[in-house]
Amino acid sequence: MNQYLSDLDTRRFGIITVKADSFAQEDELAQCFSFCQENQAALLIARIDASKTHLTHAMERAGALLCDTLAYYDLPLRQASEARSSSDALVVREMAATDHERVVSISKAAFTGYFGHYHSDPRLNKQDCDDTYVSWCASTLASTDPANRVLVAQDDAGVCGFLTMRLHEDARLELVLSGVDQRATGRGVYRRLIQAGVAFAAEHRLEHVFTSTQISNIAVQKVWCAQGFAPTKYVHTFHKWF
Repeated sequence: MNQYLSDLDTRRFGIITVKADSFAQEDELAQCFSFCQENQAALLIARIDASKTHLTHAMERAGALLCDTLAYYDLPLRQASEARSSSDALVVREMAATDHERVVSISKAAFTGYFGHYHSDPRLNKQDCDDTYVSWCASTLASTDPANRVLVAQDDAGVCGFLTMRLHEDARLELVLSGVDQRATGRGVYRRLIQAGVAFAAEHRLEHVFTSTQISNIAVQKVWCAQGFAPTKYVHTFHKWF
């Protein structure tokens, strides 16, 4: 089990929030609840592998609210096919410092009305929910950690999309947050960003690329499948209030 106080959520919602995942046994839930109470937490956000039905039932008995289910996809680099070159004017490159303001602007539009586990909880303010994802994106852009990388898509009118990524120590690349400017929708910008992420992993001799989204987000899962990704697991997100 992994549990910790979430500074980002605490600042955004104004309540002490704990996040936890990697539960293996039911007694770890009780340990996590005690950790929350010891830290005077108002909210626990817990992720449980959907295959562990007994833990799902235990969370339900404890009064937790199922707020979303994440689908995880993986692509072994040995199975990745080389992306075909495109003749359009779209260029994907690593983000420069001068791109920060534009990327944050795109993220604000992209996450307005976004429906994740925060938005599913009726006790959380919806504007705060939107702002949480924007803050997450902004903190990644400002990070000096070399494990955090950001790609941007640019056309003749400027930056029109972004993809944040994280390098993991086990030779995996995680594709994390993304957004496409409304003016560029329908032009395959997101697909090009995913292809560039896979190419980045190949250039750095990594072994796998993985990513996740809400199970109901069919559109992006179709893009991943077309690039050779396959589902590996499903994870429930519960909110428990104290």
